[in-house]
Amino acid sequence: MLRLIRIGAVGLLAGACAAPSAGLMPSRAPDFKTSEIRRPALLVRVSFGPGEWSERERASLPPEYEGTLVEALNAKAVLARDVQLVAREAGSFGGPTALARAREVGADHAVLVDVRVTRGDMVFCRESRRPFRATTTVWVQSVEVFRVADGGKRLTLPEGPALSAAELDADCDDPKRSTRRSTSETIGEAVQRLVRGLVGP
Repeated sequence: MLRLIRIGAVGLLAGACAAPSAGLMPSRAPDFKTSEIRRPALLVRVSFGPGEWSERERASLPPEYEGTLVEALNAKAVLARDVQLVAREAGSFGGPTALARAREVGADHAVLVDVRVTRGDMVFCRESRRPFRATTTVWVQSVEVFRVADGGKRLTLPEGPALSAAELDADCDDPKRSTRRSTSETIGEAVQRLVRGLVGP
């Protein structure tokens, strides 16, 4: 029961971040199988939303996320042929750019991962008897997968509760017992959620 409450809290946080893809549903090609993705080219964009961020965080968090994602995919026998980390300001983030690079390196799929990190005062356990407010950091993600052979879009997972991870692990029965994940733990949780959606458990 507590696990369901925690997931609900993360969903609330993701909704509060005004995700641009809010309202979109996951889409999957009828014949798509997660086992098809084995040697993809990854295009990863990490941006910083509302909140105060140090220069050190801005410099260190994107490569830490990238490294964690690559390791998690390796553990699933998905070995990226190429990984590119781009800034939010990059104007060439999209399917055509990813497909062009994927073809250059001989990848089977082009995978676009878009990540926003936000930090602010959020309400947890809103539907419980003891809602409370706390400052937390939230990682919000989306992913698109294109097949290199024909450029067809195979999978879209938009931003939403399933792909969001919060630093604060809320205890709705006793808010004082809520704990905080480390930055690395939060990134790890976010990446695991994305990888499960991308290639399965």
